[in-house]
Amino acid sequence: MIRNIAKVLVILLATIALMGNATAATILLDTSLSPPGFYNGGGNVNSNFTVSQDGVTELGLSIILRHVGPINPGAGSNVYTIPTGTDSKGISLWGFSFSVNTRYNGGLAVLGEFNYTLNVTDLTTGNIGPTLEPVRLIPDDSGYGLSGKTAGVTPSTEWGAQNSETPSFPGFLSEFDPNAHDLYKITLSQQSLDGLTTLGTVSVFANATGEPVPEPATFGLIGLGLVTLALAVRRQARRS
Repeated sequence: MIRNIAKVLVILLATIALMGNATAATILLDTSLSPPGFYNGGGNVNSNFTVSQDGVTELGLSIILRHVGPINPGAGSNVYTIPTGTDSKGISLWGFSFSVNTRYNGGLAVLGEFNYTLNVTDLTTGNIGPTLEPVRLIPDDSGYGLSGKTAGVTPSTEWGAQNSETPSFPGFLSEFDPNAHDLYKITLSQQSLDGLTTLGTVSVFANATGEPVPEPATFGLIGLGLVTLALAVRRQARRS
């Protein structure tokens, strides 16, 4: 009981933070990426992304079923319900896709004019993965520039970078357990080249808890019931 309440409150607080970020950027939920869309790998679908648009940069994240396609989080949500378990190679059944586009709004910037970070965190256990530079350091990214889609990214000339990954892959989240009923947060950010200023950020949540998660539209009602939840936690703690 306490564990489930804590997970709901984590998503509530994170969503409030996401709403606050909307003052500096446009946040779009359960949407498609701007052209050229999602071009990483064959058969990937340009849908069900959580997107941050700020200036001339569009950042996108989505949670996917590997070798199947995107998961629909539902309108107005950045929380994706995921299955536990692995495939025949021992890799988790779910993963995530990310996208960076520095010319979504008619700009002239290329990827190399900025820095980027990607992080995966297990909110249930508190296990925080390393902060990665996804554009420059992941070799099998797909790039996009004057010649269209490319294998690999050239930050000095291209303005698009995309890939699909999973926490099972080395470097994303140590001690990741694909069978755990945990709640994960994936965050993609863009910084100035000196790393001192965050220019945009987007986050999604992968929920493997098996518990229903309220839609953002119901969070106001949850706020009204926080006192009741606190009392329930206290009663449960006394019984324990």
